[in-house]
Amino acid sequence: MELKELVDRYKKLNVPAVSDVLDKMGCWNHIMRNDIRPLKMEHKVAGPAFTMFGTSDRELDKSKHLIVKAIDEFVPDHVIVLATNGDVCTGHWGELLTNAAIGHGMTGGVLDGGIRDTKQIMALNFPIFHRYFSPGDARGRFNVIEYQTPTLVGGIMVNPGDFILGDCDGVIVIPQEIAEEVLITSERTESTENEIRDRILRGESVAKLYMEYDQF
Repeated sequence: MELKELVDRYKKLNVPAVSDVLDKMGCWNHIMRNDIRPLKMEHKVAGPAFTMFGTSDRELDKSKHLIVKAIDEFVPDHVIVLATNGDVCTGHWGELLTNAAIGHGMTGGVLDGGIRDTKQIMALNFPIFHRYFSPGDARGRFNVIEYQTPTLVGGIMVNPGDFILGDCDGVIVIPQEIAEEVLITSERTESTENEIRDRILRGESVAKLYMEYDQF
């Protein structure tokens, strides 16, 4: 399946339905920490992970700031996944980086950290999931030290290429080798849920339907 089709079809799904499918497949450890939230409730993010890892750092030499090199290697239809190693005072992501991500065709970002230039990012309507807001510039506070490596984000280990899906209910990580299988199964799951909803609205017994269907 072409990547663009995979992304577009995942965007039509609800995260809880996909999470249920992963549970049934035995993939229990897939839900990021619940303080990673979308900047706008209606935002949804879907796509393979482009991972970055950074840490608190007073380095002021621009030539040693790896994030700009990583951005130049961004891949269209991917999701920025940034781990901050627990930093709680920095605006790790701002307006200029958002414009760069848009220019490279990224579908959104998931940050285990803070954003700044918030009004400008909201105006760009670029889906960003984050933990907090901060005016603090990353320069002199934080530095990306590696990218496109396995990275712990929101309590979940994310490999480059793992599929990221997030909406107002949270962010989940789908191993890349089962992304297509999970998509197809999730589409069937949502179809079944629509059928159950219709039967409930017609007045059928909820207790009966609960026992009839594997999912509820």
